Order: sequence, then C-alpha cells, then structure tokens
Amino acid sequence: MTHRVASTFVLSIVLLALACGGALAGAKSDFKGGRVSDAKDKLVALEAESRSWSGGKRAEYALYRGLVHHSLGDRDAAAPWLREAKAIEDAAPRSLSDDDRARLALALDALGSGASAPTPAPAID
Repeated sequence: MTHRVASTFVLSIVLLALACGGALAGAKSDFKGGRVSDAKDKLVALEAESRSWSGGKRAEYALYRGLVHHSLGDRDAAAPWLREAKAIEDAAPRSLSDDDRARLALALDALGSGASAPTPAPAID
C-alpha cells in the first residue's frame, strides 16, 4: 500500500508540472493564434505561480505577458513585462528561443525609447 501511495504522489506531481507548463503553452498558442484576450486571461491566472519561476520559463511568461498587453494597446502595462524578459535574457543569453528573442526585440523597438532591444545572444559553435 505504501508503494501505491508513493506512486500516486509522484504521478500527482508530474501532472501538476505538466499542467503548469501546459497553461503557459496554451497562453502562447492563444496569442499566436490571435486569441489575445484568452491569452491574457491564462497569463493573469498564472501570475502568482509565475513568481516562483526562473530562467527561461519566467522570461517566456514575462515576454508573452508584455506582448499581450502591447497587442491590446496597453503600452504602459507592456513595458515592465518586456523589460523583465529582456533583463532575464541579458543575464542568461538564450533563455528565450530565437523566435522569442526576435519578438522581444520587435516589441521593445515598437515601444520606443522607454525600452531597448535585448543584447544579441553569443553564437554557439
């Protein structure tokens, strides 16, 4: 019986981890599919949890949160999220995918002087 309880516990942890990643992936998919309001709802729901994330996952969250606000015309709300994504990417190059770094650079450029594009990641040889 102890083995069964341990197995159930491990399965629960794995499912929880997948659900968390799934929610961020769902928000990204919504954004990319033009369902910006749905993406915003999912990202807002993840906000408290996202505070414990680090590295690439937090950078991704911040990026898409900023992109969503920017797409909805709220530049003031977009800027801090995009700057956070940039700070993470600058501190740990390649935290974001190539496509997401390009999205970040374009969004920061669109915001103008209040933000700056991420430092290009060094080439991997």
